[in-house]
Amino acid sequence: MKLKSCFHGLATIALSIFLSLTLFNLPAKAFVTPEYEQLLSTGSCVRCDLSGADLSNKNLHGSTLDGSNLSKANLSHTDLSDSLLNDTKFDEADLTEANLSGAFLEASTLTGANLTSANLSKSDLYNALMSKTKLMKANLTEADLTSVVLSDSDLSEVLGTNVKFRGGVLSRSNLSNANFSQSFLRNTRLSGATLKGTNLSEADLSNAVMPDGTTYNGDVSRFGAVQ
Repeated sequence: MKLKSCFHGLATIALSIFLSLTLFNLPAKAFVTPEYEQLLSTGSCVRCDLSGADLSNKNLHGSTLDGSNLSKANLSHTDLSDSLLNDTKFDEADLTEANLSGAFLEASTLTGANLTSANLSKSDLYNALMSKTKLMKANLTEADLTSVVLSDSDLSEVLGTNVKFRGGVLSRSNLSNANFSQSFLRNTRLSGATLKGTNLSEADLSNAVMPDGTTYNGDVSRFGAVQ
Protein backbone atom coordinates (compact mmCIF):
# COMPACT_ATOMS: atom_id res chain seq x y z
CA MET A 1 0.00 0.00 0.00
CA LYS A 2 2.84 2.37 0.85
CA LEU A 3 4.52 1.63 -2.51
CA LYS A 4 1.27 2.26 -4.38
CA SER A 5 0.76 5.50 -2.50
CA CYS A 6 4.30 6.55 -3.35
CA PHE A 7 3.77 5.91 -7.07
CA HIS A 8 0.49 7.81 -6.96
CA GLY A 9 2.24 10.78 -5.35
CA LEU A 10 5.03 10.77 -7.92
CA ALA A 11 2.50 10.60 -10.77
CA THR A 12 0.64 13.59 -9.35
CA ILE A 13 3.85 15.62 -9.04
CA ALA A 14 4.92 14.72 -12.60
CA LEU A 15 1.51 15.74 -13.96
CA SER A 16 1.66 19.05 -12.09
CA ILE A 17 5.12 19.82 -13.47
CA PHE A 18 4.01 18.96 -17.01
CA LEU A 19 0.93 21.19 -16.83
CA SER A 20 2.92 24.05 -15.31
CA LEU A 21 5.55 23.92 -18.04
CA THR A 22 2.89 23.68 -20.76
CA LEU A 23 0.88 26.62 -19.46
CA PHE A 24 3.89 28.84 -18.93
CA ASN A 25 5.13 28.18 -22.46
CA LEU A 26 1.84 29.00 -24.18
CA PRO A 27 1.56 32.48 -25.68
CA ALA A 28 -0.57 34.82 -23.61
CA LYS A 29 -3.17 35.27 -26.35
CA ALA A 30 -3.51 31.51 -26.92
CA PHE A 31 -6.32 31.71 -24.41
CA VAL A 32 -9.70 32.63 -25.85
CA THR A 33 -10.98 35.56 -23.80
CA PRO A 34 -14.65 36.41 -23.29
CA GLU A 35 -14.12 39.57 -25.37
CA TYR A 36 -12.67 37.53 -28.23
CA GLU A 37 -15.66 35.19 -28.15
CA GLN A 38 -18.03 38.16 -27.91
CA LEU A 39 -16.61 39.70 -31.08
CA LEU A 40 -16.82 36.49 -33.08
CA SER A 41 -20.33 35.63 -31.90
CA THR A 42 -21.96 39.09 -32.00
CA GLY A 43 -19.74 41.16 -34.31
CA SER A 44 -19.51 43.85 -31.65
CA CYS A 45 -16.94 44.56 -28.94
CA VAL A 46 -16.70 48.23 -27.94
CA ARG A 47 -13.68 49.33 -25.89
CA CYS A 48 -12.38 45.77 -25.68
CA ASP A 49 -8.81 44.68 -25.09
CA LEU A 50 -7.89 42.45 -28.02
CA SER A 51 -4.24 43.39 -28.12
CA GLY A 52 -2.10 40.61 -29.54
CA ALA A 53 -5.14 38.53 -30.51
CA ASP A 54 -5.02 36.27 -33.55
CA LEU A 55 -7.93 37.33 -35.73
CA SER A 56 -6.34 36.47 -39.04
CA ASN A 57 -8.53 35.25 -41.91
CA LYS A 58 -11.71 36.09 -39.98
CA ASN A 59 -14.91 37.49 -41.50
CA LEU A 60 -15.61 40.58 -39.36
CA HIS A 61 -17.54 42.51 -42.00
CA GLY A 62 -19.62 45.29 -40.47
CA SER A 63 -18.25 44.75 -36.95
CA THR A 64 -18.28 47.42 -34.24
CA LEU A 65 -14.95 47.84 -32.44
CA ASP A 66 -14.97 51.53 -31.55
CA GLY A 67 -12.43 52.41 -28.87
CA SER A 68 -10.93 48.93 -28.72
CA ASN A 69 -7.27 47.99 -28.39
CA LEU A 70 -6.00 45.80 -31.24
CA SER A 71 -2.34 46.69 -30.89
CA LYS A 72 -0.02 43.95 -32.17
CA ALA A 73 -3.05 41.88 -33.21
CA ASN A 74 -2.86 39.60 -36.24
CA LEU A 75 -5.56 40.74 -38.68
CA SER A 76 -3.91 39.62 -41.89
CA HIS A 77 -6.39 38.64 -44.63
CA THR A 78 -9.27 39.63 -42.33
CA ASP A 79 -12.48 41.19 -43.66
CA LEU A 80 -13.21 44.39 -41.71
CA SER A 81 -15.08 46.12 -44.52
CA ASP A 82 -17.81 48.59 -43.50
CA SER A 83 -16.79 48.19 -39.84
CA LEU A 84 -16.87 50.86 -37.11
CA LEU A 85 -13.29 51.25 -35.90
CA ASN A 86 -13.25 54.83 -34.66
CA ASP A 87 -10.70 55.73 -31.98
CA THR A 88 -9.34 52.17 -32.18
CA LYS A 89 -5.69 51.24 -31.57
CA PHE A 90 -3.95 49.20 -34.26
CA ASP A 91 -0.38 50.06 -33.28
CA GLU A 92 2.06 47.50 -34.75
CA ALA A 93 -0.86 45.32 -35.87
CA ASP A 94 -0.53 43.01 -38.88
CA LEU A 95 -3.19 44.05 -41.41
CA THR A 96 -1.49 42.57 -44.46
CA GLU A 97 -4.04 42.16 -47.27
CA ALA A 98 -6.87 43.00 -44.86
CA ASN A 99 -10.12 44.35 -46.29
CA LEU A 100 -10.96 47.72 -44.68
CA SER A 101 -12.97 49.12 -47.56
CA GLY A 102 -15.71 51.46 -46.38
CA ALA A 103 -14.54 51.18 -42.77
CA PHE A 104 -14.70 54.12 -40.35
CA LEU A 105 -11.35 54.70 -38.60
CA GLU A 106 -11.64 58.32 -37.46
CA ALA A 107 -8.99 59.29 -34.87
CA SER A 108 -7.63 55.74 -34.81
CA THR A 109 -3.94 55.01 -34.29
CA LEU A 110 -2.05 52.68 -36.62
CA THR A 111 1.51 53.60 -35.73
CA GLY A 112 3.91 50.98 -37.04
CA ALA A 113 1.08 48.87 -38.49
CA ASN A 114 1.63 46.67 -41.54
CA LEU A 115 -1.03 47.41 -44.18
CA THR A 116 0.82 45.98 -47.15
CA SER A 117 -1.63 45.29 -50.02
CA ALA A 118 -4.58 46.14 -47.75
CA ASN A 119 -7.83 47.43 -49.23
CA LEU A 120 -8.71 50.83 -47.71
CA SER A 121 -10.83 52.10 -50.58
CA LYS A 122 -13.60 54.50 -49.53
CA SER A 123 -12.52 54.19 -45.89
CA ASP A 124 -12.70 57.14 -43.47
CA LEU A 125 -9.35 57.78 -41.78
CA TYR A 126 -9.96 61.38 -40.75
CA ASN A 127 -7.41 62.57 -38.19
CA ALA A 128 -5.83 59.11 -37.84
CA LEU A 129 -2.25 58.67 -36.61
CA MET A 130 -0.32 56.41 -38.98
CA SER A 131 3.37 57.22 -38.56
CA LYS A 132 5.89 54.54 -39.59
CA THR A 133 3.16 52.56 -41.32
CA LYS A 134 3.73 50.09 -44.15
CA LEU A 135 1.22 50.68 -46.95
CA MET A 136 3.05 49.25 -49.95
CA LYS A 137 0.67 48.40 -52.79
CA ALA A 138 -2.37 49.28 -50.65
CA ASN A 139 -5.61 50.48 -52.23
CA LEU A 140 -6.60 53.95 -50.98
CA THR A 141 -8.97 54.83 -53.80
CA GLU A 142 -11.53 57.47 -52.73
CA ALA A 143 -10.45 57.20 -49.09
CA ASP A 144 -10.75 60.18 -46.74
CA LEU A 145 -7.34 60.86 -45.16
CA THR A 146 -8.00 64.46 -44.18
CA SER A 147 -5.56 65.62 -41.47
CA VAL A 148 -3.96 62.17 -41.28
CA VAL A 149 -0.38 61.90 -39.99
CA LEU A 150 1.49 59.48 -42.27
CA SER A 151 5.06 60.59 -41.69
CA ASP A 152 8.02 58.21 -42.08
CA SER A 153 5.77 55.69 -43.83
CA ASP A 154 6.08 53.52 -46.95
CA LEU A 155 3.37 54.23 -49.53
CA SER A 156 5.28 52.95 -52.54
CA GLU A 157 3.08 51.68 -55.38
CA VAL A 158 -0.09 52.72 -53.55
CA LEU A 159 -3.26 53.12 -55.63
CA GLY A 160 -4.68 56.37 -54.30
CA THR A 161 -6.82 58.02 -56.94
CA ASN A 162 -9.43 60.54 -55.77
CA VAL A 163 -8.09 60.54 -52.22
CA LYS A 164 -8.99 63.37 -49.82
CA PHE A 165 -5.71 64.30 -48.15
CA ARG A 166 -6.17 67.93 -47.15
CA GLY A 167 -3.84 68.97 -44.34
CA GLY A 168 -2.24 65.55 -44.18
CA VAL A 169 1.36 64.99 -43.11
CA LEU A 170 3.54 62.83 -45.35
CA SER A 171 6.91 64.10 -44.22
CA ARG A 172 9.83 61.78 -45.04
CA SER A 173 7.47 59.14 -46.47
CA ASN A 174 8.13 57.06 -49.57
CA LEU A 175 5.53 57.66 -52.30
CA SER A 176 7.59 56.27 -55.15
CA ASN A 177 5.52 54.90 -58.04
CA ALA A 178 2.30 55.62 -56.15
CA ASN A 179 -0.78 56.84 -58.01
CA PHE A 180 -2.40 59.88 -56.38
CA SER A 181 -3.94 61.25 -59.57
CA GLN A 182 -7.07 63.41 -59.18
CA SER A 183 -6.50 63.52 -55.43
CA PHE A 184 -7.05 66.45 -53.07
CA LEU A 185 -3.64 67.18 -51.53
CA ARG A 186 -4.15 70.83 -50.65
CA ASN A 187 -2.07 72.01 -47.66
CA THR A 188 -0.39 68.60 -47.44
CA ARG A 189 3.11 68.45 -45.99
CA LEU A 190 5.47 66.48 -48.23
CA SER A 191 8.74 67.76 -46.77
CA GLY A 192 11.49 65.18 -47.19
CA ALA A 193 9.14 62.79 -49.02
CA THR A 194 10.23 60.63 -51.97
CA LEU A 195 8.14 61.31 -55.08
CA LYS A 196 10.08 59.35 -57.70
CA GLY A 197 7.61 58.12 -60.31
CA THR A 198 4.60 59.34 -58.27
CA ASN A 199 1.54 60.06 -60.42
CA LEU A 200 0.10 63.44 -59.40
CA SER A 201 -1.79 64.21 -62.59
CA GLU A 202 -4.85 66.42 -62.00
CA ALA A 203 -4.11 66.42 -58.26
CA ASP A 204 -4.81 69.58 -56.23
CA LEU A 205 -1.54 70.50 -54.51
CA SER A 206 -2.40 74.09 -53.64
CA ASN A 207 -0.26 75.36 -50.75
CA ALA A 208 1.33 71.94 -50.32
CA VAL A 209 4.83 71.87 -48.82
CA MET A 210 7.09 70.02 -51.25
CA PRO A 211 10.03 67.67 -50.48
CA ASP A 212 12.55 70.55 -50.49
CA GLY A 213 10.46 72.65 -48.11
CA THR A 214 9.15 75.03 -50.78
CA THR A 215 5.48 75.67 -51.49
CA TYR A 216 4.01 73.98 -54.56
CA ASN A 217 4.51 76.15 -57.65
CA GLY A 218 2.94 74.00 -60.33
CA ASP A 219 6.00 71.84 -61.08
CA VAL A 220 6.60 68.41 -59.56
CA SER A 221 8.91 67.03 -62.24
CA ARG A 222 12.01 68.24 -60.37
CA PHE A 223 11.10 65.75 -57.63
CA GLY A 224 10.74 62.91 -60.13
CA ALA A 225 6.93 62.95 -60.00
CA VAL A 226 4.57 62.89 -62.98
CA GLN A 227 1.85 65.50 -63.50
